[in-house]
Amino acid sequence: MSRMVRLIVILVVAVAIGGGLIAYRDGKLPFLSGDGPIIVQNEAGSGTGAGSPAKPASSGPALPVIAEHAVLTADNTVVEAVGTGRSAMGVQLYPPVAGEVKDVLVHAGDQVKRGQVLLILDSAREKLARDLAAVQVRDAKQMLDRYEKARPKGAVSDSEVDEARTALAEARIRLDQAGVDLDDRTVLAPFDGMMGIPAVEAGDRIDKTTMIATLDNVDSVLVDFEVSETRFRGVQPGQSLRVETWSLPGEKFEGVVDAIGSRVDPESRTFSVRARIPNPSGRLRSGMSFAVYIDIAGKSYPSVPEISVLWGDGGTYVWRIEGEKASRVPVRVVKRTNGRILLDGPVSQGDLIVVEGVQRLRPGRNVAATIRGDDQQGIAQRSESSDGGS
Repeated sequence: MSRMVRLIVILVVAVAIGGGLIAYRDGKLPFLSGDGPIIVQNEAGSGTGAGSPAKPASSGPALPVIAEHAVLTADNTVVEAVGTGRSAMGVQLYPPVAGEVKDVLVHAGDQVKRGQVLLILDSAREKLARDLAAVQVRDAKQMLDRYEKARPKGAVSDSEVDEARTALAEARIRLDQAGVDLDDRTVLAPFDGMMGIPAVEAGDRIDKTTMIATLDNVDSVLVDFEVSETRFRGVQPGQSLRVETWSLPGEKFEGVVDAIGSRVDPESRTFSVRARIPNPSGRLRSGMSFAVYIDIAGKSYPSVPEISVLWGDGGTYVWRIEGEKASRVPVRVVKRTNGRILLDGPVSQGDLIVVEGVQRLRPGRNVAATIRGDDQQGIAQRSESSDGGS
């Protein structure tokens, strides 16, 4: 094919394509005749036809949707922390004096009462000292009695009577001291509690630095933990909380805030909190680690199901049914919790929010709403369209 022929063919094709485009623009293509105008969907879902005015949004039959009432929900915050438990009363027992262990009267895990004897040291010398002091008291008392009987006769002077009286007082003090020394040879329980494993046995030589055993009252457990300073005003004494321990997986225990530290640590920016956990079963022990959860009440917001919140070019919004029509309401998402979303915006408690059927909604559209959660269906009023079109 010659160069001239190829040029002619290209010109013919270009003319044909250009004529087709013009005919398509003017709606004069034969295969489009009788099919009506092309509908262009806008963001709200409404449509307009080329060359014809748009119909009002309220026209047409009511669109069936499922709706739900907005409810006020508190924006509660859960403070989580890790703490260490200790018994409400717990001590390490040490002997008041050095000596040889004569007998250990308790075993690990024993429940003891206050004043119960736990350990006895050899006390032979202390008993002798007590007996000697008792004899000295008796002799000093007899001497004072003789002096007091002889003083009226002038056999002794007043000063000698006074010296005898002082000697008796000193003898009584020595007797009391001997009694204290003897008592120190016996270790007693300072309060009701559970014994730990004894660290000494009969025959051991111990002194004041030798730990005998531990004693814990586990009727309640104290849990110490740290909380961020941003929650300083949200945590108060007496506030309820719950704890879990990895030693007893799956079990939760309730307690209260027992005390709060008076200052914030400038390095960690936290403050100390102590919780008290009742432990009547005795399953919680000193030294356990705990996960602590404190609920802090916050501001209340209207909440709706997650699927009712939509996103568009203008931001987040929901569809609200007002009377018999749907309206688009811009909102801000505050928080997601348990399948619901807390909203900040012009939505109030009790407002009817569309949950399902939002795809075909547009502002002012008539709706017939089935209200989810009600005992019976609540149908929004249906407006009567004068033209009957959709």
